[in-house]
Amino acid sequence: MKNNPKKIFITGGTGTVGSSLIESFFKKGYSVYFQFSSNDTKAKGLETTYQAKSFKIDFKQSFDLPDINFDVIVNNTGINISDVLTHEVVESIWQETLNVNLTAPFKVCKFYLPKMIEKKWGRIININSIYGLRGVDNNSPYIVSKHGLTGLTKSIAKEYAIHGITCNEICPGAIESELMNRIAVRIAKEEGTTPENFLKEVASTYPSRRLVMPNEVSALALFLASEEASFINGSSIPVDGGLIC
Repeated sequence: MKNNPKKIFITGGTGTVGSSLIESFFKKGYSVYFQFSSNDTKAKGLETTYQAKSFKIDFKQSFDLPDINFDVIVNNTGINISDVLTHEVVESIWQETLNVNLTAPFKVCKFYLPKMIEKKWGRIININSIYGLRGVDNNSPYIVSKHGLTGLTKSIAKEYAIHGITCNEICPGAIESELMNRIAVRIAKEEGTTPENFLKEVASTYPSRRLVMPNEVSALALFLASEEASFINGSSIPVDGGLIC
C-alpha cells in the first residue's frame, strides 16, 4: 500500500468518530480525503496533521462531490435532532434528518460505485447505529433514517458483490463523542437534570457500564476495508458491548 496507497473518502470528518477514522486510516498508509460541513478550524488541523484533503460540503442542501477514484468510502456523517413523538415531528426536521443520514450516503455511493466497478474492487462502510437495528420512542426521524441506511447497505451488497465490491455497516451504541454530548445537553435541559447525569444513565444501560469509544469503531472500519474482509458483505455489525444481544 505504501507504493500505491489506497484512497479513502470519509464523510463527517470533523466529528469525533470522523477524526478517529482519519487518524486510523492515515496511520495504515491510506491517502485520506474527507467531507465536513462547517468546522473549518478542525478541518484545517486534520489536513495538516494527517496530510489529508478536505471538502466543505453541506449535505443538507444540493451538493457536488469530488471526482476522484476512491477505493474506500466511509459514510460517517449523521445528525440526531428530534426527541418528540412521531405526530409532533416538524416536517423540516424530518427532511433534514433524512437528507443527511440517508440521502447523502445514497448519493455518495451512487456517484462512486461506477468507478469501483471499473477496477473491480471497492469497500463501502456505513457508520450506522444500533438504532438501525431496533426502535426507540421519541426519535422517529433518526430511527427511520438509520433503518433506511441498513436497507441501502444490504441492497448495495447484493447488487455489487459480483464486481469485487463489499458494503457493510457498523452499528455502534452511544459513542463517547461530541454528538452524544450535544444530545446530553439538549435532553438534560428538557428533563431538568445535568448532561453528566444523563450520560451516566445511558452508560448504566450497557452491560459494560460504559459508552463506545471512537477508536473501537475505526478499528472495525479498518478491518472491513481490508483484503481479509473480502467475504464479509451486507453485514450489520453491532458495537455496543452486548446491549442488544
